[in-house]
Amino acid sequence: MTAIRHRAPVTRPSFAGNVGWAVFGNAAYALSQWLVLVIVARLGTPSMVGEYALGLAVGAPVVLLANLSLRTVLVTDPHSEHPFRRYLRVRLAAMAVALATIGVVVVLFDLPPAVVLLVGAAKAFDGAGDIYLGLLQRHHDQRSVALAQLANGGLTIAFTAALLVGTSSVAWAAAGSAGASLIVWLMVCAPLAGRLHHHHHPDPVERTLRRHTHRAAGGVAALLWTALPLGVASGVTSLTANVPRYALQHESGAADLGAFAAAGYLVLTGTVLCSAVAQTLLPRLTELHAADAAARFRALVRQSLIGVGGVGAIAVWAAWLFGSTVLTTVYGPEYAGHGPTLTVLTLATALGAACFMLDAALSAVRRFAGQLAVNAGVLAVAVAAALVLVPRYGVAGAAWATAVAAAVHCGLKWEVLRRVR
Repeated sequence: MTAIRHRAPVTRPSFAGNVGWAVFGNAAYALSQWLVLVIVARLGTPSMVGEYALGLAVGAPVVLLANLSLRTVLVTDPHSEHPFRRYLRVRLAAMAVALATIGVVVVLFDLPPAVVLLVGAAKAFDGAGDIYLGLLQRHHDQRSVALAQLANGGLTIAFTAALLVGTSSVAWAAAGSAGASLIVWLMVCAPLAGRLHHHHHPDPVERTLRRHTHRAAGGVAALLWTALPLGVASGVTSLTANVPRYALQHESGAADLGAFAAAGYLVLTGTVLCSAVAQTLLPRLTELHAADAAARFRALVRQSLIGVGGVGAIAVWAAWLFGSTVLTTVYGPEYAGHGPTLTVLTLATALGAACFMLDAALSAVRRFAGQLAVNAGVLAVAVAAALVLVPRYGVAGAAWATAVAAAVHCGLKWEVLRRVR
């Protein structure tokens, strides 16, 4: 008689605990990205800050587009239609394409090659590690995700600061960021996910069922077809956020771009914190939708929107009162005149926080194509606003263009979600 082997049940972390770990990890990562900019601003010049910001403005949209939002597709794939190795192969191939594309952009537009390529490489290495974090997120292991983010942030700060002090070169600072991301991908993200994957390894019967499911899912082509609308939507969102930066670089040069980026990075923490909450909500919303628990689904979305709305209002009020003082204290007196810019960018961030919650709800019901249509419309609004406002109002105009695009984005996403049955 064949013995039946029973695996010990896996204890799922509490929802509140996962939210706490997600907020901690994303806050640590956001703080590290901001501190890198502070280091460049304090040890360098506004033009150096502008060069680094230009690298981010070029690399981030390309990498996000190449990401295809595979992490979201992985998290919202509760029945494992596609094996993890398929997600990994697609992600690594996409990161290689992204780096090649960044190289082409550098040549076509005569951009600073070293800084832009190295910042792009850092983003690509982060993208490679991100798919492992998606596997951890799907299993509600936000603690391991947070530890990986903390390692990435700490190493990035250490490497960037050491190389900038030693060389006085923003290109070497970018190289430090890329090196940190590479180390964390290979030595932290992959081992953490590998241990989890081994722990959840299915028994022989379950493996056979999964092989049939994987074949029925249609392979890489089917995965790409599922991910493409959401992936393009994410890339368009990143491009939209950077449109005011492109306009500033064209109209005013690196110094004004550096001032705008410095103000923007002060509100980055808010963006990443709201992203953390949305990432934690996503698996829960997916489960509620799969269980046809519509009332609980709507209640959770409503509570998240009320929460981010209240915190956003307080943040805008604080930026209005203390914006100039904070900019002077953090970056130096040459940034003091951009307090109103910080207030407007805080408003844009509050609106963007609501979009994160709406995006999580739409992804949970797998409305990927609808998100692409909305994001394309918002991109058009952002381009029009930047063309009108940046030449006339400079840095302040770029901030208002960002806020206008965020308001339109929030309104359209709400309308799409309202129509979901």
